[in-house]
Amino acid sequence: MSSHILVMGEALVDLVPGPKGREAVLGGSPYNVAIGLGRLGAKVAIATSLSTDQDGQRFKAALEADGVDLTYIAFSDAQSPTALVEEGTAESGPRYIFTIAGTAFDTPPALPKNWPDALRHIHAGSFSTLVPPMSGAVLEAMQQAKGHRTTSYDPNIRPMITPDKAKARADVERLVALVDLVKASEEDMEWLYPDLAPRDAIQAWLKHGPTLAILTRGGNGAEAFTASGHIAIPAPKITVQDTVGAGDSLMSSLLFAMDRDGALGKNHAPWTQSAIEQWLSFAVRASAFTCTQKGSNPPRLKDLESA
Repeated sequence: MSSHILVMGEALVDLVPGPKGREAVLGGSPYNVAIGLGRLGAKVAIATSLSTDQDGQRFKAALEADGVDLTYIAFSDAQSPTALVEEGTAESGPRYIFTIAGTAFDTPPALPKNWPDALRHIHAGSFSTLVPPMSGAVLEAMQQAKGHRTTSYDPNIRPMITPDKAKARADVERLVALVDLVKASEEDMEWLYPDLAPRDAIQAWLKHGPTLAILTRGGNGAEAFTASGHIAIPAPKITVQDTVGAGDSLMSSLLFAMDRDGALGKNHAPWTQSAIEQWLSFAVRASAFTCTQKGSNPPRLKDLESA
């Protein structure tokens, strides 16, 4: 498959509360983004590492089922990384306790020396952009993409893995300076910049490189900021099952909508205010759909069209 979008980052097993104890659910923010893009019909690949254990085989089968290209996956005999998920509130979202040391996470992804011409966009996200070995691969890919393809980044902060706030902030800002589009939650910005309002903090990022910055606000929807304007999209009124994967669905559907309109890649269509409003509205609806599902269960295009 000639992929238009590459997603870089971790795939890990979420151990979530269930009626009979903990359930092992496939997760990881970048994995969720890749699955979300695949379900919408995008030509997408993922660069990650998977275990050869039973959970790793489940990841492989799920990615294949949703049409995600596996070319850039590295396989390891080490066990799959895990995240113990504790339920949070509608405002704060779930909490995570990670086990990644000595797992397949330690294996770098299988990246080519020369990227294919069909690849228009690279997206990276979550703690693997700040933790070796994936962090080095992400930084190199973003540097190589400059001037050749568009890029996006979602820091998706996990304080338990990156507790050194000053270092995490510096590493995040280094990536922000390299990308065209950045997306972060209010919770991300409050942790990174406790002395600033999230809106002020994310607008400050625009001065360092990105053309478009998206701030997600949970039940209050999402906002887009550019050098020339601001757009606020309210969230639809829904019955929330949980918020797992909501931000990932917003990210994947935003990239899908942009790619569908020819707005990704070296010679992309203009990112006008009216176009951004349409893309973000679509993405907010996709995120809301995911909140009506149990676990990270992003929509297919028919789900959004029927809604």
